[in-house]
Amino acid sequence: MILKYTLLAAIFVSSSHCANILGIIPTPSYSHQIAYTPLWKELSLRGHKVTVITTNPLNDPKLVNLTEIDMRFLYSYFTDISKLAEEKMNMWNMHSIFAELALVIEEAILSSPPVQELIHNKNTFDVVLVEFLYPEFMNFAKMYDCPSIIISSLDVFGPLHRAVGNQAYTSLHPEIGTPFTAPLSFKERIINTIYSWYVSYYYSYVSYPKRENLMRRHLNVTLNTDTLISEADMLFLNVNPAIHTVRAVGATTINIGGYRETLSSKSLPQDLQDFLDAATDGFIYFSLGSNVKSKELAGPTFTAIFETLKEIPFKVLWKFENDNLPGKSENIKIIKWAPQEKVLCTLGITQSQNAHPNIKLFITQGGLQSMEEGIYREVPFVVIPFFADQEQNARLMESKGIARIVQRKPSMNKEELKNAILEVIHNPRYKNSVKTLRRQVLDSPTSGLESAVWWTEYVIRHKGAKHLRNPAADLPLYQYFLLDVISFLVLATASALWVASFLMKKLYKLIWYEIEK
Repeated sequence: MILKYTLLAAIFVSSSHCANILGIIPTPSYSHQIAYTPLWKELSLRGHKVTVITTNPLNDPKLVNLTEIDMRFLYSYFTDISKLAEEKMNMWNMHSIFAELALVIEEAILSSPPVQELIHNKNTFDVVLVEFLYPEFMNFAKMYDCPSIIISSLDVFGPLHRAVGNQAYTSLHPEIGTPFTAPLSFKERIINTIYSWYVSYYYSYVSYPKRENLMRRHLNVTLNTDTLISEADMLFLNVNPAIHTVRAVGATTINIGGYRETLSSKSLPQDLQDFLDAATDGFIYFSLGSNVKSKELAGPTFTAIFETLKEIPFKVLWKFENDNLPGKSENIKIIKWAPQEKVLCTLGITQSQNAHPNIKLFITQGGLQSMEEGIYREVPFVVIPFFADQEQNARLMESKGIARIVQRKPSMNKEELKNAILEVIHNPRYKNSVKTLRRQVLDSPTSGLESAVWWTEYVIRHKGAKHLRNPAADLPLYQYFLLDVISFLVLATASALWVASFLMKKLYKLIWYEIEK
């Protein structure tokens, strides 16, 4: 009888704290989606009713509290990103390319029947989580009169940090998209400052106004996007200070970088398992992530990579999107989609063996999720960066002693790539460094997922987190940087010196006059 009432009480308490959560995570990129999926899953398992707009639905019938609005059609807008990265994209046009893509994605989402139904039905939500690339969607939080949380699968731009009151000094913090890491040289600080100003101007005066017009048409709202960002209750960042540049942040910014246990319990395909197990001399895993396609590599780049991998004395597993390589090699196996975590690690991270015993090296484009997974499995890297944050990630990894960088422009050097591969494999310092970094990253009282869940529920419990708001978020820049105080002190000092000089001259003339008399 006591057990019966205890169970009833537990059910009552659990249901009384059940919340309605809306997540808007529309980027058509698997690497972005995989960073958020564990959060939706865990929140739903804790009894919350979660509705998420996503391009990669789980479709898991066991998750009865999870409603997924399937937006996988958005991948059709993302098909050219690999070619753009290879041919045209650079740090200066990257923002305009992604911002225009975001505008198209937002239009498609708001026009879709499921989201139209969401808009016009009388739904209620307790919190709205929005991917940082689409801050206009925080208008949904205003529509439902509930708190909002910005969530990012990586770090965010300096202007967004400043908007919520975080430290964002261009002298200390390299902007995402730049190839810089701290400490910055004088030249890098100049470029970083100009770049940060450009990013701030572009979004506030070019990109956001276009998107605000879109929101007015569909949601009948007129809120300024910069204001929406500043008023967000929380900011979740997939950042870990052991990896990234350390930044002073306010109480509403939560670093959720750290291991997310997403390893599938399914076994590898038998042919793939046999290939890896047979690589007794070691194997190399080569993947350029979910956005950059190996099949679309420029001819000289592809040739340099293929010829190098063909010559090295190791087996190679290559994520390649076509059925056949334009060339043959006995030591290379291609696979259109690799279960990356399972390739890097045949056992879970909590077990004694962290990586497949035969893996020697991970050749990657430098995406953050790939970087994290390699670190968790103690696998060193060779990095071939392409776009966005990848160059900066590559330099961070190199500065930690866990990677070598090989540039593909102006042209990839075959010997440089080969030397980098052999050095990382044969020099034990790379393996030792990644082991040390893994311990530092994972040495935390809670995992990133646990922190994200706890703070989401905190915002729900307190109906927001305005009481934790950093006062720096409300200061204009001239006050934040003490420009008014400095100006006053300079003016006061100059005035005092002028008055002292004036009085000294008068006194000198008076004394001289008395002497002459």
